[in-house]
Amino acid sequence: MTRGTSRGRLRAGAVLLALAALAVGCDDETGDAPLPERITASSASTAPPAAPAPPQGAPEPPGGGAPEAPGKSDAPGARPAGCPASGVRVEAGTTEAAMGLRALGLVLHNCGAQPFRVSGYPEVAVLGERGEALEVTVREGSNVDSTARPSTFLLAPGQRARASAVWRNTVTRTDVVATNGTHLRVTPGAGAAAQTVAPADGGPLDLGNTGTLEVTPWKPYDTP
Repeated sequence: MTRGTSRGRLRAGAVLLALAALAVGCDDETGDAPLPERITASSASTAPPAAPAPPQGAPEPPGGGAPEAPGKSDAPGARPAGCPASGVRVEAGTTEAAMGLRALGLVLHNCGAQPFRVSGYPEVAVLGERGEALEVTVREGSNVDSTARPSTFLLAPGQRARASAVWRNTVTRTDVVATNGTHLRVTPGAGAAAQTVAPADGGPLDLGNTGTLEVTPWKPYDTP
């Protein structure tokens, strides 16, 4: 082996030793920091995220919340909507006319939950177009139904009674203004407030200048 070859090998060995020293002292910029933990599917939580709370004042979802308290209409014995406090409701039919004679049927419905005592005649007043009471004489009884007699009976819930208002459209005096009403104010009986009704056909209460209205007594609706 020549001297040149020996020197080359010594230099190569020195280079390798220097590189090894550098590798041992080199900083990989991680220092002593631990490696990040790998999160696997088995270690992660599988519970779904909690639903966000609804904003304050938001409406309850369908079916949520406490049940509503029953209304007054659900209470035992309550009156249906549109039924007066007395438990009876008055309605007017159409006006029947023949040779100047007029007859208007009045029907009394027991729309309440208790029997209603009916007695005698309905109390009737004739009203003008502004709701004012007109000067009309109301007579109990009529020659049109002379056999009808006042009576007293109980009107059970759901039952009806009937009566008639009768007048003549007669004009015999030119110095007296003819009376034309639009409504009747009817008090069905004791303990019941007056109710205002109009002919179902919208016809006027054309009393002429007689100034008189006759009423027949209440009787059960199916009575001849």
